[in-house]
Amino acid sequence: MRDKSIAVLAFGLFLLTTATLFLRPAELFIWLADWPIYELLILSSFGLAFQSFTGHFRWFMLARQPVTLCVAGVFVAIAISHLQYIYVSGAIDSGTLFLKTLIYFGLLITTVNSPSRLKTFLLTVAICASTMVTLCVVDYYELYDFEFIEHLDDMQGVTDEDEIITVKRMRGTGIFQDPNDMAMVICFTGVICSMFLLDPVASKLRLLWLLPMIVLLIGLLSTKSRGGLLACGVAGLVLLSVRYGGRVAFLAGVMAISILPLIAGRQADIDLEEGGTGHERVTLWREGFQELKSPAILFGTGQGSYPDIAGLVAHNSYIHSYVELGLFGGTMFFGCFFFIGMQLYRMGRLPEPVLNDELVRMRPFICAMVAGWCMSIFSLSRCYVVPTYLLIGTATTYLNLVWIHTASGEPLVIWNRLHAIRLAVASGTAFAGLYLFTAIMAH
Repeated sequence: MRDKSIAVLAFGLFLLTTATLFLRPAELFIWLADWPIYELLILSSFGLAFQSFTGHFRWFMLARQPVTLCVAGVFVAIAISHLQYIYVSGAIDSGTLFLKTLIYFGLLITTVNSPSRLKTFLLTVAICASTMVTLCVVDYYELYDFEFIEHLDDMQGVTDEDEIITVKRMRGTGIFQDPNDMAMVICFTGVICSMFLLDPVASKLRLLWLLPMIVLLIGLLSTKSRGGLLACGVAGLVLLSVRYGGRVAFLAGVMAISILPLIAGRQADIDLEEGGTGHERVTLWREGFQELKSPAILFGTGQGSYPDIAGLVAHNSYIHSYVELGLFGGTMFFGCFFFIGMQLYRMGRLPEPVLNDELVRMRPFICAMVAGWCMSIFSLSRCYVVPTYLLIGTATTYLNLVWIHTASGEPLVIWNRLHAIRLAVASGTAFAGLYLFTAIMAH
């Protein structure tokens, strides 16, 4: 009974930790500004769940969930990326920062250990993120002025009279200050809201989920984020494809393309011509790849070094990780999504049923969340931050629950030599594809 109470308390503290990612108490209440609330919550949850937490990082469990192995591999790669240059303080500083992210990921897969807890966790994310977006939308349209929210006036060019043209873009709070980050979270949250909206066993009150979804759509358009719009499109098509079939997804895609220019404006204007934002980002990618034409190709230029190489971050998480962490670390980061995708694919072809209807129903939504995030980080450098590992942890937790709820109880994928080779080949192909795309489009 005592162990059960401790587990429930650890889960509750973890939910509060997650809530503070979206609704920062120090911003909402000035008198809490000096309180390290997030740190206190996550350390308290970590202390209560420590024994179960460490179990997920023992080799027996790492081999049965390669996603966790790859996340741990990113942590190792960060340290090696500095130690190869005998930069010990850099390894300590970078390792410490990512350790906080690793702890959050570990607590997610540890404390969210049942289908009901997974739904509770997703409900918490949906409510907190929707509330944050609502506050930002209210502030953006000047219905009320929140002092802790400041939006971005983004330069779009100059007129013939040399006057600067700017566009107002909605920003979020806390760690979501970048409009593109905000759009990424909106996409993720929208999928969760649709999951609750389409829950067949819920009452008619589930229709209330339409309200936050409308606000999320307004918020997405207010960010003016091209990457966020693409991510939402990809997430929607994957959701429809997995849930209803490819034909429905195709028809929906055609309809969306037809009306997109009418509602999206700037966001629908996506091109890679010289002088445009897209071309500038491809140029940043080229600068990073050029730095890898050296012994750094194996373990990278060092975590955090990309701005020193190109002046800015890569604005592409995959290229960013390959450059800073080398082929080893980049493969570990890529492997997180590779093994999630492999397991989601295998789940759809299991020879035995999953003995939980809710887990079966959630599969299309998990697929959509992952697809949307993968698209988002194609134009953002978010290899090491908590939100990315919130997504990875959510998918990992779901996949762990799936294989636990089968008659055989066998993992969907077990780390072995064959899967290591498959990961290496897939990562090498991705690296080569990104390099060729960059080389062609940067000229």
